[in-house]
Amino acid sequence: MTGSLLAGCSGVSDAAGCGPAPSAEVSQADLYGSYSGPHGARLDLTAVGGTSVTFSVKSWPTEDGPEILTEDVVPAFDGGGVWKLLNRPGEDGKVGLAFSGPGPSARRATVTELLVGKEDGHTVLFARLGDPDVCRTFRLTP
Repeated sequence: MTGSLLAGCSGVSDAAGCGPAPSAEVSQADLYGSYSGPHGARLDLTAVGGTSVTFSVKSWPTEDGPEILTEDVVPAFDGGGVWKLLNRPGEDGKVGLAFSGPGPSARRATVTELLVGKEDGHTVLFARLGDPDVCRTFRLTP
């Protein structure tokens, strides 16, 4: 595991200060591409045409707690579905993932919302995990 996967914000009780700097000025077109995360997790955001946007995941965690950041083997699956921006104009960017398919892994996928941030000039997708007083983030970078 690399140091960029787990953020340390000890002593910060404001969850808004946990993770990369939020990005409010974001459009779907800004997010198309491939992102990688811990334990080989991969997210590909694509455009099919018009307003249809799809995604695929590989090694995606079936849990949403801080344990998905540990070195231990984490239950994961491959799948896909449709995605959309959940934020209103001027609000911090948030991506919603709606998994499709009959498999039980798709139905119980728990990391289904990712915040959009900027880090070193690059877009980062992340989810805050567990206790907000202890900053832990599941990060996906391009």
